[in-house]
Amino acid sequence: MRSAVLKRAGGIEIEESGIPPFGEGEALVEMRAVGLCGSDTAAFRGCHPFREPPVVLGHEGAGRVAEAADGTIARGTKVAVLPLAFCGRCGHCERGLSHLCAYRRLPGAGLPGLLAQYVVLPRRALVPLPGALSYAQGALIEPAAVAWHTAGTAGVRFGSRLAVLGAGTIGHLTAAVARLHGAEDVLVTDVRPRALDLAARATGCRTLDARYGAVAGEGRAGAFDAVVVASGHQGCMDEALALCRPRGTVVVLPMFGETVRAGLNPLVLKEIRVKGSSLYTPGDFRAAAGAVARGALDVRPLITAEPAPLATAQDAFEELDRGSDVMKVLLDPAR
Repeated sequence: MRSAVLKRAGGIEIEESGIPPFGEGEALVEMRAVGLCGSDTAAFRGCHPFREPPVVLGHEGAGRVAEAADGTIARGTKVAVLPLAFCGRCGHCERGLSHLCAYRRLPGAGLPGLLAQYVVLPRRALVPLPGALSYAQGALIEPAAVAWHTAGTAGVRFGSRLAVLGAGTIGHLTAAVARLHGAEDVLVTDVRPRALDLAARATGCRTLDARYGAVAGEGRAGAFDAVVVASGHQGCMDEALALCRPRGTVVVLPMFGETVRAGLNPLVLKEIRVKGSSLYTPGDFRAAAGAVARGALDVRPLITAEPAPLATAQDAFEELDRGSDVMKVLLDPAR
């Protein structure tokens, strides 16, 4: 089988190896669509905090079951991959916070990366999908789960007013999930007109081009119940604190490559809560999968091309590293 292995910063090679063995409670999955995200790009650049070469990247994926050890899932079943393993015994897991498990494992950090033709996964990591759903849509359930958890962390509910700083995949999906949850007013900011146009057309949100004018001034300072920081640019926290209403919530998503400085007086004067949001719980993942499967959460606008062959992995990562305007790059490891 073939795998795309990050051998060194900036260098991916396609390697051949045998099909991995699997045991009780596991299944062999043929991967058919794997999305590349910002953390994958950070690893490609050599600046990810824990994914280091040599490593197989990729954690947003969907495929079909090739074999299952115990027959609990039928061969050929289309599945999305829940790429997070937890112990179930630590204090965090016992409190229902399995996504913060002290012993959690992720693809490229204790679990196999998904940029491989075949991957062995525990049965509980496989979420069956309707046959009509494409593999590309299935791969986007993982970032949709991140957005689902983020909206929950922000306390989005019917009638909420939400601002999202950053119209990348997660920012776009957070706006879409907020609309699904009944948010009354959603504002999305970015410096990329194409991303803003896509967000407006797909989610019905208001948009603001952050290249022009002050985001807080144009976006109605102090008007939002919650502000999601989905971009790590300098000034993001100042913008978020300005947009947030008194006793509102700022939710921070990105892993920052450098120190972000902010004036904290608004946080004190408005008694703003600042929260981090990391990954998702299994419940978040399954809720997002259900919403995508029944069409309530439409991820298709993010899919602008069919998944490309695995052999193009190097080119795909180089394109992302240059700052591609493509919203979501997908690879098909079976091709």
